Amino acid sequence: MVIQGSQIDFNGKYQPSNTLDINIFNRAMLYGDCVFEQIRTNASTMLFFGRHLDKLCAAMTFMNMPIPDKFSSQRTVLKEELTKLLIKNKIFKGGMLTLMVMRTGGVLDLPDVIYIATVQHMPSVLFDLNKEGFMISIFNEIPMPAGRIANYNTYAASMVKNLAYQFARKSRTNDACIVNAQGDIVGGARSGNIFCVRDSEIFTPPLSVGCADSVMRRHVLDIAEILDIKANTETLITPDFMQVADEIFFASTEYGISWAMGWQNRRYYRRTAEMVFNRLNQFYADEF
Repeated sequence: MVIQGSQIDFNGKYQPSNTLDINIFNRAMLYGDCVFEQIRTNASTMLFFGRHLDKLCAAMTFMNMPIPDKFSSQRTVLKEELTKLLIKNKIFKGGMLTLMVMRTGGVLDLPDVIYIATVQHMPSVLFDLNKEGFMISIFNEIPMPAGRIANYNTYAASMVKNLAYQFARKSRTNDACIVNAQGDIVGGARSGNIFCVRDSEIFTPPLSVGCADSVMRRHVLDIAEILDIKANTETLITPDFMQVADEIFFASTEYGISWAMGWQNRRYYRRTAEMVFNRLNQFYADEF
């Protein structure tokens, strides 16, 4: 949540968050014609800024949005602009910057895009591994669309995740796994990309099933290579596979690594999750 009275960056201009004036009939509000990306920050430093902006631009291309120069050839200008926003909001330690791009036109027209950047404080610069493992459930009432619409932070993907997390809360579990139309596991509603460990090998779903093509997913795969752990991105994750997995953990920019303790009557370990978590924090610390 953005703190009331905090400064935002509205299309290159700084202003208090409570003065933002957007037409409620624009395409973003009516049709979800928008994409966004979240970036962890350490004071005024945006971690892995290039990777996040590459992903946001890929999402804009998918949505047939024109890409402003600030997002391509003039990234230094945007980076300086967002750095100033962090300073204005007194982000002296850990923070999270959300950069949203939207169309503002009405029903028929497709105008140029605008962007809004908001920041919020985070409790720490690095990640914390959950001490108690998550109990997870599976949400299969509404499937995640397969393909690129779910690979990015789009309205369609966010809607399914929101409903799945509501299901998790009603089910008294910490998170719910989302499935696609074929019943394959896509990821967690709140905790991000799913990773299963079996016989010392890490498995995560292919992007084609509808999982997020997140920067954190790429980080975990990079870390697996550093730790000399075999990573499989081709095998489908199914409920049957979850029954025979040794470990299940999730990864997201907001929460880092979150390990699952159990699903139904199945219980999991956390050895690999701890290894990946420790290297991930080092990965981020190296960026400072």
